[in-house]
Amino acid sequence: MAEAIVTPNLLTWARQRRGMDLSKLASRLNVEPEVVAAWESGERRPTFRQAQNFAKALYVPFGYLYLLEPPVEELPIADFRTIPGQAPPRPSPDLLDLLNDVIGKQQWYREYRESEGVEELPFIGRFTASDSEETVASNIRDVIGVDRARQQSSNWESFMRKLTRNAEDLGIMVMRSGIVGSNTRRALDVKEFRGFSVSDHIAPLIFINGRDFKGAQLFTLAHEMAHIWIGEGGISNPDYGLDSEYQDGAVELFCNRIAAETLVPSEDFQSRWSSDDVSLSNNLNKLSGHYKVSSMVILRQAHDCNLVTDFEYRESYSQLAAQASQSTLSSKLGGNPYHNLTARNGTAFTKAVVASAEDGTLMSSEAADMLGVKVKTLPKVASRLFGSSLNLG
Repeated sequence: MAEAIVTPNLLTWARQRRGMDLSKLASRLNVEPEVVAAWESGERRPTFRQAQNFAKALYVPFGYLYLLEPPVEELPIADFRTIPGQAPPRPSPDLLDLLNDVIGKQQWYREYRESEGVEELPFIGRFTASDSEETVASNIRDVIGVDRARQQSSNWESFMRKLTRNAEDLGIMVMRSGIVGSNTRRALDVKEFRGFSVSDHIAPLIFINGRDFKGAQLFTLAHEMAHIWIGEGGISNPDYGLDSEYQDGAVELFCNRIAAETLVPSEDFQSRWSSDDVSLSNNLNKLSGHYKVSSMVILRQAHDCNLVTDFEYRESYSQLAAQASQSTLSSKLGGNPYHNLTARNGTAFTKAVVASAEDGTLMSSEAADMLGVKVKTLPKVASRLFGSSLNLG
């Protein structure tokens, strides 16, 4: 079989980029580790089929293996994940591929909305970091309808669904997923990022890492709204614990405070906090139920309002984080595939793609590829979204 004239140092780059050792990669390719080492040193060459499998196993475009030098992979949006005195962490292949996929969808949706004659959204970049978090949060609550959504919700899951629906009705794309595209083998790492946003005046975007604690996802939604309202979108991995001194950047800290104020207005919160002979856990349970947020959010606001000490905060946060982690580990993946589809792509984007397939602007194969489904699934998706099966060409 013909050999693939690939570049040896590109093979090494591709493997190290994925963070995979020789033994693990060799096992996936059904060869000995010494064979992979020989490919990387240039002593031997893989066959064309082996080179294809090599690229597939490491999630790199096959053509990359023929380049003379590794490509420069730049983030398409700002990175707020830095910590003081250190360079930004190197993005993983999963994050890079996710960004390329999601932002490609955002650009398509932007063009779609422009073709529909949609005007620029007035709340994008309405404020700056020099404004008070109370002012920004108050405007977010008014525009998104936070208070009304809370009143109509029985719990925080319902609250988040309503806020997401309200945001999408306003023109904000909201996507939530724990995997890259539709590939269930490529789980996103919550340690790398919790969410990101694009502050576009026509098609703003919020993406939430679905692998995060369920309760934290609501806070991330509010955090990314803050980014959009001050016109500074980017990748976020905010520290929701007390260790803010280890987190760089006034923007992330500012957006954290806006998020807390959006979900739990401090003035109203302090009036409801019980200080007389009431345990911290009772306050957390009572107020998390009232505001339809997790106990972590209540604890954070209590600390910001100087209602709990640093020690109490650390102790309680550690306990809550452990409970949330255990709950996340014990939860099963799966669920309604159509719900997962619209959550992953966003309801607004999914509807726009299906409508474009219906009117012939997109071929069915293109629409299916954009949504990450099979062509035969499109009519079922259309039926779920519009109540009747559409005539897809």
